[in-house]
Order: sequence, then structure tokens, then C-alpha cells
Amino acid sequence: MRNEIAAIERLLKSDKLKVKRNKTWDSICVETGAGAVVGKEIHFASADKQRLRAYIASACGVDPQFDSRSGGRMAMASHDASEKLTSDSVFGHLVVIATAGKSEIKVNGDTIKTPAGSVLSVLPENLDREHLKTQKLVIVENGAIMPYWHEIQLPGNWKDSVIIYRGHRENMRTVAEIARIQPDEQLGWFFDFDPAGLALGFDQGKGVLMIPEAWSSFDSKTGFNQPHKYHDQKNALNRIKKQATGELHAIVAHMEKHSLAVMQEHLVQRRVALIERKIMDGFLI
Repeated sequence: MRNEIAAIERLLKSDKLKVKRNKTWDSICVETGAGAVVGKEIHFASADKQRLRAYIASACGVDPQFDSRSGGRMAMASHDASEKLTSDSVFGHLVVIATAGKSEIKVNGDTIKTPAGSVLSVLPENLDREHLKTQKLVIVENGAIMPYWHEIQLPGNWKDSVIIYRGHRENMRTVAEIARIQPDEQLGWFFDFDPAGLALGFDQGKGVLMIPEAWSSFDSKTGFNQPHKYHDQKNALNRIKKQATGELHAIVAHMEKHSLAVMQEHLVQRRVALIERKIMDGFLI
């Protein structure tokens, strides 16, 4: 895995969209479904690069796009005279969190709830993760929807959920750690409704995936569909098609027929009702 992480890290930190084929990259492509082999090279679309980043983050809790020296400038200052050498953003290590319904979190022993339209940014070490295990937890892909968490139409038994942004910098690692210890029945994921989102949800290996209840009513004429994004995700589509059975197969077939790529922002803005589906052995249960 170390070679794979290093290779993916080099790609993501560069502007390159192709690499020379070798055993490491062939293995990565087979495992993730990302990239297209073109002669002695492997070419990547932007969606492929995001897929690679998510794969490593899911597998080992490391965001390969950023330097491993995490914790921010305050942490760096305790052991490095040049605290500015850290790659962390000022707030990149904080966990962004909100509480829906009757859910609550504990920070430094204090019980906290967030009013509608607000979020809380918490130092990872100050968040009570044991208490979090007693709460329903929904991890969302896009940070832009966090201030609008109260508009997410969660299923009935998930109305009282703690909602956490999956992160995009150092906090991505922390959230991956939180997800790993969260009880299976207390964990939900909410991603874009597109091939990459389905593939990402499928890869989590635990919890439930939130999808639109009326997914079969979406088609190529749906005004907020973004087919150009769908067409950038052929590798993710092909990978999930190989694994899909049951309802998941029906969803993937419908998505392919209508070139569907519906972003979280539109689902939230339009208050589209969500349902929960557990992914297990290729089935949505």
C-alpha cells in the first residue's frame, strides 16, 4: 500500500493527467477502476483523480493530496521552529459538525446543539467520540451544504442525526477515524447521486447510503441533472456495474440510461426526500 499511496500522492500534487504504466499503476487501476490505459500510459480525468484520493482516504484515513505533517501551525510550533512549513490550512484540521433534531454532541464535557443555519468547528481531540457512538451520524461529501443541514430531508429514523462534513484536508483523516469506530447501525453516508457517489458509498463497507427516494423519476430531462459530470465518470460506472446486483443494479442501469449526475446541493436545495439503503455484497438492502 505504501507504494500506491506514494504514487497517488505524486499524481495528485501535480497537474498531470497521465502517468507511465508500471506494475504499481496497473495494480492501482485494477483495484480502483480509475484511469484509462492508452498504449504505455494511463490517462486520468478529473473524476478519476478524485476517485484515487477518496480510495486512499477510505482505505487508510490519509488524504494523499496533502502533506502528512498534520495538526496545523500550533501543533508544528511545538516541535519545529518553522511552524509555517505545515501544509495545513488555518481551519483544515477542524471537524465541521452540526446536530439535527434531538441529536447532540459533547465537546470538552459540554453538551452542544447547533441552531439551524450554523455549524460548529471542533478540534479533533476535544470531540467526545465515545458519546458520538450513541448518536446517529451522517457524513456528507460536500461542505457547501453544511450550513443548510436543516434542509436535508433525512429518512424518518435519521431525523435526529449528527451531521459531519467528510473533509477535504487534514480533517478528512479525522472523519475517517470517526467512521471506523462508529457502530454500523449508527452510521450513514450522503454523497452525490452519480456513478462516483455510488462507487464511493459502496466502498465504505459499513453503514447505510442515503439516496433520493424518487430516484426512478429522475431522467435526462430533469432540470438539475448534470450529464457532463456523468460522462466524466465512466470508470466509476464500469466498476460499480461489475459489482451491482439487486436494487443497486436497477439504480445503476437507470443512471446509465439517463446519464444522471445529481449533486448534493440540488438535492438539498429542492428538499428531495432521502431513503436509506445498506450496501452489502452488491445489494442495496
